[in-house]
Amino acid sequence: MDDERVSLHRRALHRYFSKRVPIGEVEDLVQEVLANLHSRQKSAEIENVQGYLFTIASHVLARRHHKNAQLRYADEEVPDQIDPFSPERILIGQQSLTAALEVIRTLPPRTQQVFVLHRFEEMTYARIAAHLGISASAVEKHIMQALKALHDNARGTE
Repeated sequence: MDDERVSLHRRALHRYFSKRVPIGEVEDLVQEVLANLHSRQKSAEIENVQGYLFTIASHVLARRHHKNAQLRYADEEVPDQIDPFSPERILIGQQSLTAALEVIRTLPPRTQQVFVLHRFEEMTYARIAAHLGISASAVEKHIMQALKALHDNARGTE
């Protein structure tokens, strides 16, 4: 990739990260994304460089947040009374799962099929659309409908 395009992408990434992290961390994150791009371009041509960059940028940001959360958690003392595997917590988890599965079972058949393919079979919207002969936007609408039903059910049980 030429220097001019790298400079444009660097500025866009800098704007992206500067809205999300302290300014002192921005350049490191930009460098991580560009290093990833540089190593990836050696193995295969990237059709949509900007889309690829911002996908990588969001992954880099997610990893950073995850790492920071782990560091914060390691510094905190966990109260003795919290047991993630207590019988009560296990029962609550099982009840939540049962309720979610029931909501999924009551979805319209096409919505249920789309949701299961995406969430459990880990298929992309485009792949689901091709598999079912519908548009990617229809897939998105089915996913939103399923998520709304799950959200509404979760709010009703609080």
